[in-house]
Formats: sequence, structure tokens, C-alpha cells
Amino acid sequence: MTKLEQLYIDGSEEKASEAIRVADEFIATQNLDRKKSIHLRLLAEEAVGMVKAMTGDFEALFWIEEENGEYRIRLTIKTDMDRAKKEELLSLSTSGSNTAAKGIMGKIREMIENSLLDFDSALKQQQQYGGNNGYTYVGMGMLEDVPVWSLNSYREALEDKPEKDDSDEEAWDELERSIVASLAKDVTIGIKSNLVEMTITAL
Repeated sequence: MTKLEQLYIDGSEEKASEAIRVADEFIATQNLDRKKSIHLRLLAEEAVGMVKAMTGDFEALFWIEEENGEYRIRLTIKTDMDRAKKEELLSLSTSGSNTAAKGIMGKIREMIENSLLDFDSALKQQQQYGGNNGYTYVGMGMLEDVPVWSLNSYREALEDKPEKDDSDEEAWDELERSIVASLAKDVTIGIKSNLVEMTITAL
């Protein structure tokens, strides 16, 4: 396995720029064709941009890894907020930003934020964004036997729904417009307590 050196990022422009610079340096060493290089960089930008847009006291470990020709962009996101701060942010989230989340990465960001704030809210959102089957439980990175949300499961749940309403049509439009949905083989999110792991696997 080839692996980019891990670095911490947060909501600052400085950290985001550093992450993209390091990603560019790694991609340049991989002897990829121009199209693959651009796609990998776009996925890295989407991942870093999502962290930058998060609210609250979050910190993420970011890296890219390659194994047998498959490239994965990885984030481990954690929070050390106390209970009172979590409840304050969760209250703000449930009163406003839940209904405002737009696009696939917006929904993923919201899911991660609420996962770190309140696990029950994450389960409810997974039902909203991932169909009727709930989370699957698998080992993922640092986490073992954890609930994992998958973009592919979300896509399949939309496909299998016998009668589609306006919200389903909007969800399909979001998938079709999403850079991540079009360039990633899958996106998975594993959740445990104050730790979330996200993996974007490139096509």
C-alpha cells in the first residue's frame, strides 16, 4: 500500500490549502493519466471542502492511500466537545440546518456533524438518506463492528423504491449533479461515539 502522510485539518483556509497542496504532491508521484489525476484531486477537494464547511469544534485526519491500483481518500473526524456544547449545536442543527442541507456532500456533512453530536440523530438521518435497511455493521479502518453508511446503499435504496415522490426525484437530481457521486466508486461513513471515519473510493 502507498500512503500519503497523514495531516490534521480543520475549518481554516490555511489547513485546507495545505491538504490540497500535499494531495497534489502525492498525486504527481503516482504516474496517473491526466483524467485520473484530475478526478482524484477533485475528490480530495470535495473531502477537504466538506471539513472546512463543518460547524463546531471538529478536527480531521486526512490522507490518500493506494492499494492494488485503487485510490481512497480518507478522513478520520473527531470532536472533544462536552455534553453542553453538543446539545447546543444539535439544537441549532435540528431547528434549521437539517432542512437546508443540499447536495450529496451537504447531506454527508450534516450526517457526520450529527453523528458526532448525537448518535440517535445519525440513525434517523441514515433512514432518511439511506433507505429502509438501516446501517450495516462492519470493521472499518480504526473502528470495528461499527454502523456504516454507504453512498451505494443510498443509491440502491432510491432505485428500489417502487413509488417515487418529489423528494426522491430531487435526490436523483442531486446524485446526477454530484461530483463525488459521479467520480467515486463508493463513499462510506463509519460512526462510533465521538469518532467518524469517511472513505471516498475513486473509480
